[in-house]
Amino acid sequence: MDTQQEDHRTRLTNTTAERNERGASPASDVGLRPIDKGNKSSLRTFTRRLAGLRFKKSSGEYTLGGMPPRKNESGNDAGGGKLLLRSFLLVVALPPLVALFYYSLVASDVYVAETKLTVRAALDSTAKSSSLSGGASSIIGKLGLGSSGSPTQDSRIILDYLKSRAAIEDVGGRTALARYYEQPSIDWISRLDSKGYAEELTDYWQSKVTASVDNASNILTLRVKGYTPDDAQSLAQKLVSSSEALINDISRRSRGDALRRAEEEVERSMAELADTRLKLLTLQQTTRAIDPVQSAKQIATILSTLTLQKVQLESQLAVSDSTGTKGRPGESYMQSRLDVIDKQIRELEDMLTGDKSSSISMQLKDFEILKLRQEFAEQVYTLARASFEESRRNLDKQQIYLVVVVPPFKPEHALYPRVFVDTLLVFLGCLIVWSICALMVASVRDSTEL
Repeated sequence: MDTQQEDHRTRLTNTTAERNERGASPASDVGLRPIDKGNKSSLRTFTRRLAGLRFKKSSGEYTLGGMPPRKNESGNDAGGGKLLLRSFLLVVALPPLVALFYYSLVASDVYVAETKLTVRAALDSTAKSSSLSGGASSIIGKLGLGSSGSPTQDSRIILDYLKSRAAIEDVGGRTALARYYEQPSIDWISRLDSKGYAEELTDYWQSKVTASVDNASNILTLRVKGYTPDDAQSLAQKLVSSSEALINDISRRSRGDALRRAEEEVERSMAELADTRLKLLTLQQTTRAIDPVQSAKQIATILSTLTLQKVQLESQLAVSDSTGTKGRPGESYMQSRLDVIDKQIRELEDMLTGDKSSSISMQLKDFEILKLRQEFAEQVYTLARASFEESRRNLDKQQIYLVVVVPPFKPEHALYPRVFVDTLLVFLGCLIVWSICALMVASVRDSTEL
C-alpha cells in the first residue's frame, strides 16, 4: 500500500514539473483539468483581475488593487530619480548643447554699425527781426507763429519713425530687406522671408534696427545689424538720410503752417479794422461831428465864456441894486442880455450832458467805444502784419536740423553671435524653468500622498 502511494506521488511530482516546464497555469496544481496553450493568457488575466492584481511593465511588479508600487528605503518612488535625471538631461542639458552647436558652427556673423544723432534748432529760429517791437515779438512768440516743436519731441519722432514700417518703405521696402537679409550665406534661422506679411517684416526689422534716446543729452543712438560690414554701414547711412528728410519735411510743413496762420490772422484783423472804421464813420455822419471829443471841448469852452459873462452881468446888476441906482438906462439891456446868456448856457448844458441820443455825452460814449476798438484792431493788424512778414522771410529758412554726432563707420569685427555668453544664457534659462517645474511637480505629489 505504501508502495502504491509513493508511486502516485512520484507521478504527480513528475507531472507538475513537466507542466511547469511547459508554462502551465498554476491552477492545474490544485486539481484543475489541463488547458491548452491558447487559453493560458486569458486564464492568467482572469485570475489576476479576480485577485485584484495589476502588472506594471515598466517596473515588472504586480500591484494590488491599483495601489502605487513599493517604495524603497528612502521613501521615494523607485523610478522617481530616473525620471528626474531624464527630465534634467532633456530640459537643461540638451538645449545648451544645441545652442552651442548652433552659435559656434551654424549661426552667421552679425556686424553692427552705430551712429549717434541729435536734433538742433536754428540759432536764429527764435530771434525776431529788429523791425518788430518788443511787445510784438513777445506776443508772436506766445502765439507760436513760426515756431516748431521742441528738439526733444523731434528726437522722439525720429525714434518712433526708425521703428516703424515707414522707415522700411523709405529705405527700399521688401526689395531692400531681401537684399540685406535674404542672402543665401545667412543661416536659415536668421534669414528673412521677404514674402511674408508686412507685420512679420516689421517685427524682423525691429529686431535688426534698434534706437534709444538719452533724455539728458537728447542724443539718439541708432544701431543697425547686418550680415556683412558693408550692408550694416549702407543701411545705417540710408536711415540717417531718411531721418534727415523727415526732419526737413517737418520743418518745411511747420513754416508753411506758420505762414498760412499768419496770413489768415492778417485777413481777419484787417476785416475787423475795416468794420470798426466803417462804424465810426457812420457815427460821425449821423452825429455830424467828426470828433465828439473836440466838440465837447469846444462846448465846454463856450460854457466857460458864457458863465463868465453871466457872472459879470449879475455883478453889475447887484451893484446897481445896492447903490440905489436901479432902473437907470441900460439896466434893461443888461437884464435882457443876462436872460439870453442863461438860455444859451442851459441849451449848451443839455447838448453836452443831456440824456437824449443827440447829446454830446451819448455820442461821446459810442465814439469812445468805437475808437478803442479801432485802436485795438490797428494793434492786432500791426502784429499780424509783422508776423506775416516774419513767417514769409522764414519760409525758405530751415528751423531745425538733424545733426550727425557720430557717423556710421564700417564695422571691422562681428559682435554676434556671442557663443559662450548666449549658450550660458540658454543654460540659465532652461535651468530656471526646469527648477520651477520640478518644484511644482514635487509639491503636487506631496499633496496627493497626504
